[in-house]
Amino acid sequence: MKNPEKNNIHEMFDGSVRYSAPVYQRYYVWDYEELQALLDDIENAADESSEQFIGATVVQDFGKKAGNQSPNEYLIIDGQQRLTTIFLLIGGLSWSYLKAGKTVHAATLSQTYLSFSAGKYAGMPKLLPTIQDRKQLFDILQDEITCIEWKVNGENSDETSRRQGITNQWKNIKKHFSESFFDEAGELLIEKIESFQEKMFNHVAYVQITLETKDDANTVFSKLNYDGISLSIADLVRNDIFSRLEENKSESLDKFYEKTWKPFEKSFPGKSFEQYITTYSFIKFKGSISKARSFPDLQKSWAKLKPATIVNEMKVYADIFSVLVEYEPIKGIHEDVNERIRRFSLMPKTTVTWPYVLELLNAFRSNKITKKQALDCLSIVESFLVRRAIAGLEPTGLHAVFKSLWHKAGADSIKLREKIVTSTIRCPNDTTIREALSTENMYGRQITKYLLIQRELNFNKTQGYDNATNDFSVEHVLPKNHVGKWALEYTKEEHMALLNTIGNLVPLTKGQNTKIKDFDWNKKKQYFAGSNWKLTQKLSTVKEWNKNQILKQTNEFILWAISEWPDIVVHKN
Repeated sequence: MKNPEKNNIHEMFDGSVRYSAPVYQRYYVWDYEELQALLDDIENAADESSEQFIGATVVQDFGKKAGNQSPNEYLIIDGQQRLTTIFLLIGGLSWSYLKAGKTVHAATLSQTYLSFSAGKYAGMPKLLPTIQDRKQLFDILQDEITCIEWKVNGENSDETSRRQGITNQWKNIKKHFSESFFDEAGELLIEKIESFQEKMFNHVAYVQITLETKDDANTVFSKLNYDGISLSIADLVRNDIFSRLEENKSESLDKFYEKTWKPFEKSFPGKSFEQYITTYSFIKFKGSISKARSFPDLQKSWAKLKPATIVNEMKVYADIFSVLVEYEPIKGIHEDVNERIRRFSLMPKTTVTWPYVLELLNAFRSNKITKKQALDCLSIVESFLVRRAIAGLEPTGLHAVFKSLWHKAGADSIKLREKIVTSTIRCPNDTTIREALSTENMYGRQITKYLLIQRELNFNKTQGYDNATNDFSVEHVLPKNHVGKWALEYTKEEHMALLNTIGNLVPLTKGQNTKIKDFDWNKKKQYFAGSNWKLTQKLSTVKEWNKNQILKQTNEFILWAISEWPDIVVHKN
């Protein structure tokens, strides 16, 4: 490691240098708040005799890889967010000059600080963010900094990435510069932009720590970020895996990213990859670790493994995890088990239970347990979760039970019933379920939409109807407002007591729900008759919607729910 040096922005980007962010680093995540803080720092660099310190950056010096005429290559180990933002700010200055028609000013700035200006490297940008973010930057340079001809075609970038962090920050910068450097007539305020430019390039200081090629960049990266908890577990895992590639060669990194890592990480719906890493670590260590220990223990266990081997190990549960997030049938698994998985995917996500569910389903498809064992255990877990949700019990404490449950109970339904309930974790009995469904605010329970879906599916199955479980809202038959005929038929006390009970709630499309609101029963049931939901249709034949009818609906629902999600506790005589 070289001695730390104090530099300014001019010294960093002037000359034949290039800064690249490795693919294992996090994407660009700075937002307007971080931008504003940096802008404030720049503005606070008051005069020629002062400097505003903005922190430290860590880079690794790889020298002139392609010979004496090539740029000096630096890998950004820490400070990528700040350096990328500064690069965008320089771009924003060039854009401002172009907007004002000062093409020479824009070209001089761009050729000095944003790109190489001569030889075969002319037009190549001096900063490359992570592969996933590069297309955003390249589009900005080519579409908005048009004073030079950019050369980006030979650079690796993820053309399919949908990330918008750099694009959104660029919009913030353009808006800020338009408001700061142009008057109401659209004329450039020369003194203001030149003052800002002078401060940014010459009076903003940072400390640069430069590692040599032989230094372990991964160790430095992990220490700088993990100890401060500024990186997610997914970021740290990605960093660790990529650091194991031979000598951190860019060719190896890019190939591994395209062929192995990118397909793996992108197989997870939305932003669920982060949750998967935590779930996977609980499975790997049999529930013996905390979330805080997930990355250090994973890192230690991978000490002698190659990157491809690590990814292959993590893939084992990935497809099952993904269908719990966004359901689709798992190939090779019996349709009855797939139906149970679908039910889990429709429920409010209780991800703390997933280590057990993933182990159970993986054991089934590996022919280590029978279909009956899988169905029995899934039914027990679902009953446990649904009953707790009906009673309004929070999932607090379930994490400690489920992360090691597979190794305590496996697919043994008797042991599962015993281990899932503890001295502090209870499963509500039938009496509690009856009371909750008949007296408590079920409209406010997250589980209610799932209850209505399953009730509809059960009714349709017995009657031979097609299903209509498209998106819907929960409708109060007796409306929220105690007005009109409803006020004549229900006392205020009756209205308050019955309004949010399960017997007064039905599924209805959002459009219909908005229309009918406080309509009286004769008008409401006309809409119910045209509903796609068969149970809602059925109500249209009811002559009156009175107290007795709500109680009848509630009792029918209770009997069905207790049968659908039976008590899991084995009661001894």
